Amino acid sequence: HLRPGETAAEAAVRRVPEELGTAPLDLRTALPDFRYRAVDASGVVENEICPVLVGRIDPAALRPQPAEVAAHAWVAWPDLLAAARALPHLLSPWCVEQVLALGENPWETP
Repeated sequence: HLRPGETAAEAAVRRVPEELGTAPLDLRTALPDFRYRAVDASGVVENEICPVLVGRIDPAALRPQPAEVAAHAWVAWPDLLAAARALPHLLSPWCVEQVLALGENPWETP
């Protein structure tokens, strides 16, 4: 949700605390040109250009905001990647695309 003149990293620094209750750490852009068009199971269509950033958060500080986050789980990256590959219907279509594009180690994605 970029504001006019705002970079993706600036938007993430602003929005992540609003959604997760804690600031992101060590942010970097992993997929600067990511775009997708997907339809979820309820028929919602997403057609977006959205750079993908990776970073870290302090798990002890995690306080997801109920108005923003319906459910959450702390999952190791290899397990999320395996779920995206084997059980994509459990995730949003755009999440699956992003996870698969990030690959085995998102912190090493060029």
